[in-house]
Amino acid sequence: MVVITKTHSGFEPNQSQDLPKAEIPVFVNTASNNDLTITDACYQRIRSLADKRKDANLEDLYLRVYVDAGGCSGFQYKFELTLETDEAIDPDDDVVYENDDGARVVVDNSSLELIAGSKIDFVQEMIKSSFAVVENPQSESACGCG
Repeated sequence: MVVITKTHSGFEPNQSQDLPKAEIPVFVNTASNNDLTITDACYQRIRSLADKRKDANLEDLYLRVYVDAGGCSGFQYKFELTLETDEAIDPDDDVVYENDDGARVVVDNSSLELIAGSKIDFVQEMIKSSFAVVENPQSESACGCG
């Protein structure tokens, strides 16, 4: 089942239940320790990237966040701006976070277990700009390679 989390107030939590694929449950981002926080900067960057694409609009795109084995500390965070026609959202394995504008971040359940309680952000520094997983309470240490 796909879970869509709206990141604005005004919605009451709905009980997650088995519904036909056309009906997707929506409930509030409760920001619990097992949830992710998606920053406004992240959502704004997704919108900005979608606006620059000629082959798709915001409704066709989402930011896929996943944890990949590899790197000097065992895991790496990966980010891909994905066309939904190229990689469909898996209704059994993905959690979808969406803001009022329709910008979406999608995380598979396996990766969510490793980044639960974190923030997904878009950071701008002097020499680079990138999406980032920050404040991960499950990360014991970090290296400089990303």
